[in-house]
Amino acid sequence: MKSDSGRVSHVSRQKENNMKMVAGNWKMFKTVEEARAYFVELATATPPQGDKVRVIVFPNYIALGALATTGSVPAWVLLGAQDVAAEVEGAFTGEVSPAMIRSTGATHVLIGHSERRHIIGESADLLHRKLINSLQASLIPVLCVGETLEERNAGKIEEVVFGQLDTALSDVQLCDGAQLVVAYEPVWAIGTGVNATNEQIEEAHHLIRQHLKQLLGTAIGGSVAILYGGSVKPANFASIAGLPSVDGGLIGGASLKPSAFAELIAIAEQV
Repeated sequence: MKSDSGRVSHVSRQKENNMKMVAGNWKMFKTVEEARAYFVELATATPPQGDKVRVIVFPNYIALGALATTGSVPAWVLLGAQDVAAEVEGAFTGEVSPAMIRSTGATHVLIGHSERRHIIGESADLLHRKLINSLQASLIPVLCVGETLEERNAGKIEEVVFGQLDTALSDVQLCDGAQLVVAYEPVWAIGTGVNATNEQIEEAHHLIRQHLKQLLGTAIGGSVAILYGGSVKPANFASIAGLPSVDGGLIGGASLKPSAFAELIAIAEQV
Protein backbone atom coordinates (compact mmCIF):
# COMPACT_ATOMS: atom_id res chain seq x y z
CA MET A 1 0.00 0.00 0.00
CA LYS A 2 1.04 3.63 -0.23
CA SER A 3 1.38 6.00 2.69
CA ASP A 4 -0.36 9.37 2.78
CA SER A 5 2.77 11.01 1.34
CA GLY A 6 2.83 8.64 -1.63
CA ARG A 7 5.91 6.69 -0.54
CA VAL A 8 5.66 2.96 -1.01
CA SER A 9 5.01 1.13 2.25
CA HIS A 10 5.30 -2.60 2.95
CA VAL A 11 3.89 -2.32 6.47
CA SER A 12 0.74 -4.29 5.71
CA ARG A 13 2.67 -7.45 4.94
CA GLN A 14 3.46 -10.19 7.40
CA LYS A 15 7.07 -9.90 8.53
CA GLU A 16 9.35 -12.27 6.66
CA ASN A 17 11.69 -14.28 8.85
CA ASN A 18 14.80 -12.88 7.16
CA MET A 19 13.75 -9.21 7.09
CA LYS A 20 15.75 -6.82 9.25
CA MET A 21 14.60 -3.42 10.46
CA VAL A 22 16.90 -0.44 10.84
CA ALA A 23 15.13 2.28 12.82
CA GLY A 24 16.76 5.63 13.57
CA ASN A 25 15.55 7.68 16.54
CA TRP A 26 16.79 11.26 16.21
CA LYS A 27 15.56 12.24 19.68
CA MET A 28 15.75 16.04 20.23
CA PHE A 29 18.12 16.77 17.37
CA LYS A 30 17.91 18.40 13.93
CA THR A 31 16.18 21.53 12.75
CA VAL A 32 13.96 21.45 9.66
CA GLU A 33 16.84 22.41 7.38
CA GLU A 34 19.17 19.87 8.98
CA ALA A 35 16.54 17.16 8.53
CA ARG A 36 16.10 18.00 4.84
CA ALA A 37 19.87 18.05 4.29
CA TYR A 38 20.16 14.68 6.04
CA PHE A 39 17.78 13.00 3.62
CA VAL A 40 19.32 14.66 0.60
CA GLU A 41 22.61 13.01 1.61
CA LEU A 42 21.00 9.69 2.57
CA ALA A 43 19.32 9.54 -0.83
CA THR A 44 22.75 9.19 -2.43
CA ALA A 45 23.31 5.88 -0.59
CA THR A 46 22.58 2.58 -2.29
CA PRO A 47 18.98 1.68 -1.41
CA PRO A 48 18.31 -1.72 0.18
CA GLN A 49 17.41 -4.35 -2.40
CA GLY A 50 14.16 -6.29 -2.33
CA ASP A 51 12.53 -6.86 1.05
CA LYS A 52 15.63 -7.68 3.08
CA VAL A 53 15.69 -4.40 5.03
CA ARG A 54 12.98 -2.03 6.23
CA VAL A 55 14.22 1.46 7.11
CA ILE A 56 12.35 3.76 9.50
CA VAL A 57 13.39 7.21 10.75
CA PHE A 58 11.82 8.96 13.74
CA PRO A 59 12.41 12.74 13.48
CA ASN A 60 11.12 15.30 15.95
CA TYR A 61 7.56 16.52 15.38
CA ILE A 62 8.65 19.79 13.73
CA ALA A 63 10.91 18.08 11.22
CA LEU A 64 8.36 15.31 10.63
CA GLY A 65 5.69 17.83 9.62
CA ALA A 66 8.07 19.76 7.37
CA LEU A 67 9.36 16.64 5.61
CA ALA A 68 5.83 15.81 4.46
CA THR A 69 5.96 18.74 2.04
CA THR A 70 9.33 17.92 0.47
CA GLY A 71 10.56 15.27 -1.90
CA SER A 72 13.81 14.80 0.00
CA VAL A 73 12.87 11.56 1.82
CA PRO A 74 13.85 8.50 -0.26
CA ALA A 75 10.97 6.21 -1.23
CA TRP A 76 12.62 3.35 0.68
CA VAL A 77 12.47 5.21 4.01
CA LEU A 78 9.39 5.11 6.25
CA LEU A 79 8.83 7.86 8.79
CA GLY A 80 7.57 7.68 12.35
CA ALA A 81 6.89 9.95 15.33
CA GLN A 82 8.80 9.78 18.60
CA ASP A 83 5.64 10.01 20.70
CA VAL A 84 1.84 10.26 20.40
CA ALA A 85 -1.08 11.51 22.46
CA ALA A 86 -3.25 9.13 24.44
CA GLU A 87 -6.35 11.00 23.25
CA VAL A 88 -7.93 11.34 19.80
CA GLU A 89 -8.31 15.14 20.02
CA GLY A 90 -9.32 17.85 22.44
CA ALA A 91 -7.99 20.49 24.83
CA PHE A 92 -4.58 18.90 25.41
CA THR A 93 -2.04 21.67 24.87
CA GLY A 94 1.23 20.46 23.38
CA GLU A 95 -0.05 17.00 22.45
CA VAL A 96 -0.02 15.52 18.93
CA SER A 97 -2.75 13.07 17.93
CA PRO A 98 -2.40 9.92 15.82
CA ALA A 99 -4.44 11.54 13.04
CA MET A 100 -2.00 14.47 12.95
CA ILE A 101 0.90 12.04 12.71
CA ARG A 102 -0.81 10.07 9.96
CA SER A 103 -1.40 13.29 8.01
CA THR A 104 2.38 13.66 7.58
CA GLY A 105 2.57 10.25 5.89
CA ALA A 106 4.19 8.67 8.94
CA THR A 107 3.42 5.00 9.54
CA HIS A 108 5.07 4.24 12.89
CA VAL A 109 5.27 5.71 16.39
CA LEU A 110 7.57 5.09 19.34
CA ILE A 111 5.78 4.26 22.60
CA GLY A 112 7.40 3.85 26.00
CA HIS A 113 10.95 4.77 25.07
CA SER A 114 13.16 4.53 28.15
CA GLU A 115 13.57 8.31 28.21
CA ARG A 116 9.79 8.76 28.24
CA ARG A 117 9.43 6.20 31.03
CA HIS A 118 12.33 7.24 33.25
CA ILE A 119 12.91 10.94 32.51
CA ILE A 120 9.42 12.18 31.60
CA GLY A 121 7.80 9.73 34.01
CA GLU A 122 5.08 8.29 31.78
CA SER A 123 2.97 5.67 33.53
CA ALA A 124 2.19 2.17 32.31
CA ASP A 125 -1.49 3.08 31.96
CA LEU A 126 -0.70 6.15 29.85
CA LEU A 127 1.50 4.08 27.54
CA HIS A 128 -1.26 1.49 27.18
CA ARG A 129 -3.71 4.20 26.10
CA LYS A 130 -1.18 5.60 23.64
CA LEU A 131 -0.70 2.17 22.10
CA ILE A 132 -4.44 1.54 21.76
CA ASN A 133 -4.96 5.01 20.29
CA SER A 134 -2.19 4.40 17.75
CA LEU A 135 -3.55 1.04 16.65
CA GLN A 136 -7.01 2.49 16.19
CA ALA A 137 -5.51 5.12 13.88
CA SER A 138 -3.62 2.46 11.87
CA LEU A 139 -0.24 3.57 13.14
CA ILE A 140 2.27 0.84 13.96
CA PRO A 141 3.48 1.15 17.57
CA VAL A 142 7.13 0.45 18.28
CA LEU A 143 6.76 -0.55 21.92
CA CYS A 144 9.96 -0.07 23.92
CA VAL A 145 10.65 -2.24 26.97
CA GLY A 146 13.68 -2.78 29.17
CA GLU A 147 15.12 -2.92 32.66
CA THR A 148 17.40 -0.62 34.64
CA LEU A 149 20.74 -1.72 36.11
CA GLU A 150 19.20 -1.98 39.58
CA GLU A 151 16.39 -4.18 38.26
CA ARG A 152 18.83 -6.41 36.37
CA ASN A 153 21.10 -6.81 39.38
CA ALA A 154 18.05 -7.72 41.49
CA GLY A 155 17.14 -10.49 39.04
CA LYS A 156 13.94 -8.75 37.98
CA ILE A 157 14.44 -8.78 34.21
CA GLU A 158 11.46 -11.00 33.48
CA GLU A 159 9.28 -9.34 36.10
CA VAL A 160 9.95 -5.87 34.72
CA VAL A 161 9.97 -6.56 30.98
CA PHE A 162 7.03 -8.99 31.06
CA GLY A 163 5.13 -6.50 33.21
CA GLN A 164 5.72 -3.75 30.67
CA LEU A 165 4.47 -6.02 27.88
CA ASP A 166 1.48 -7.22 29.89
CA THR A 167 0.27 -3.72 30.68
CA ALA A 168 0.86 -2.19 27.26
CA LEU A 169 -0.73 -5.09 25.38
CA SER A 170 -3.62 -5.74 27.76
CA ASP A 171 -6.77 -6.58 25.75
CA VAL A 172 -4.92 -5.90 22.48
CA GLN A 173 -5.95 -8.09 19.56
CA LEU A 174 -3.93 -7.94 16.35
CA CYS A 175 -4.79 -9.25 12.90
CA ASP A 176 -1.13 -10.05 12.22
CA GLY A 177 2.31 -9.43 13.65
CA ALA A 178 3.05 -6.57 11.24
CA GLN A 179 0.80 -4.29 13.32
CA LEU A 180 3.34 -4.14 16.15
CA VAL A 181 7.09 -3.85 16.70
CA VAL A 182 8.82 -4.36 20.06
CA ALA A 183 12.18 -2.80 20.90
CA TYR A 184 14.24 -4.17 23.80
CA GLU A 185 16.21 -1.39 25.48
CA PRO A 186 18.40 -2.46 28.38
CA VAL A 187 18.46 0.94 30.10
CA TRP A 188 21.74 0.04 31.79
CA ALA A 189 23.46 -0.29 28.40
CA ILE A 190 22.38 3.03 26.87
CA GLY A 191 25.04 5.75 26.97
CA THR A 192 26.68 4.23 30.06
CA GLY A 193 29.74 2.67 28.48
CA VAL A 194 28.50 -0.75 29.62
CA ASN A 195 27.52 -2.96 26.72
CA ALA A 196 25.24 -5.98 26.83
CA THR A 197 26.91 -9.16 25.61
CA ASN A 198 25.46 -11.00 22.64
CA GLU A 199 24.43 -13.78 25.02
CA GLN A 200 22.50 -11.32 27.20
CA ILE A 201 20.81 -9.79 24.14
CA GLU A 202 19.80 -13.15 22.69
CA GLU A 203 18.49 -14.38 26.05
CA ALA A 204 16.34 -11.26 26.54
CA HIS A 205 14.96 -11.36 22.99
CA HIS A 206 14.15 -15.06 23.29
CA LEU A 207 12.26 -14.44 26.54
CA ILE A 208 10.34 -11.56 24.95
CA ARG A 209 9.47 -13.73 21.94
CA GLN A 210 8.08 -16.50 24.14
CA HIS A 211 6.05 -14.01 26.16
CA LEU A 212 4.64 -12.37 23.02
CA LYS A 213 3.45 -15.79 21.88
CA GLN A 214 1.65 -16.23 25.19
CA LEU A 215 0.05 -12.79 24.97
CA LEU A 216 -0.83 -12.65 21.27
CA GLY A 217 -0.91 -16.29 20.18
CA THR A 218 1.85 -18.36 18.63
CA ALA A 219 1.43 -17.18 15.03
CA ILE A 220 1.11 -13.45 15.69
CA GLY A 221 3.48 -13.34 18.66
CA GLY A 222 6.02 -15.28 16.65
CA SER A 223 5.97 -12.78 13.79
CA VAL A 224 6.24 -9.47 15.68
CA ALA A 225 9.64 -7.91 14.95
CA ILE A 226 11.85 -7.48 18.02
CA LEU A 227 14.54 -4.81 17.70
CA TYR A 228 17.55 -4.23 19.93
CA GLY A 229 18.19 -0.72 21.20
CA GLY A 230 21.29 -0.49 23.37
CA SER A 231 24.09 1.72 21.99
CA VAL A 232 23.98 0.14 18.52
CA LYS A 233 26.67 1.34 16.12
CA PRO A 234 28.32 0.11 12.90
CA ALA A 235 31.09 -1.59 14.88
CA ASN A 236 28.72 -3.95 16.74
CA PHE A 237 25.60 -4.12 14.57
CA ALA A 238 26.57 -7.09 12.42
CA SER A 239 27.05 -9.40 15.40
CA ILE A 240 23.87 -8.17 17.10
CA ALA A 241 21.62 -8.25 14.02
CA GLY A 242 22.90 -11.73 13.25
CA LEU A 243 21.56 -13.19 16.49
CA PRO A 244 18.68 -15.65 15.95
CA SER A 245 16.11 -13.67 17.98
CA VAL A 246 17.07 -10.15 16.83
CA ASP A 247 15.14 -8.59 13.95
CA GLY A 248 17.09 -5.35 13.72
CA GLY A 249 18.01 -2.28 15.70
CA LEU A 250 16.52 0.86 17.21
CA ILE A 251 19.43 3.24 16.82
CA GLY A 252 20.00 6.57 18.54
CA GLY A 253 23.26 8.48 18.17
CA ALA A 254 24.55 6.42 15.24
CA SER A 255 21.48 7.35 13.19
CA LEU A 256 22.22 11.08 13.29
CA LYS A 257 24.88 10.96 10.56
CA PRO A 258 23.63 9.85 7.13
CA SER A 259 26.90 8.05 6.38
CA ALA A 260 26.76 5.97 9.59
CA PHE A 261 23.05 5.22 9.11
CA ALA A 262 23.69 4.13 5.52
CA GLU A 263 26.44 1.83 6.81
CA LEU A 264 24.01 0.27 9.30
CA ILE A 265 21.50 -0.32 6.50
CA ALA A 266 24.18 -1.99 4.38
CA ILE A 267 25.20 -4.18 7.32
CA ALA A 268 21.59 -5.28 7.88
CA GLU A 269 21.34 -6.23 4.23
CA GLN A 270 24.35 -8.54 4.55
CA VAL A 271 23.27 -10.31 7.77
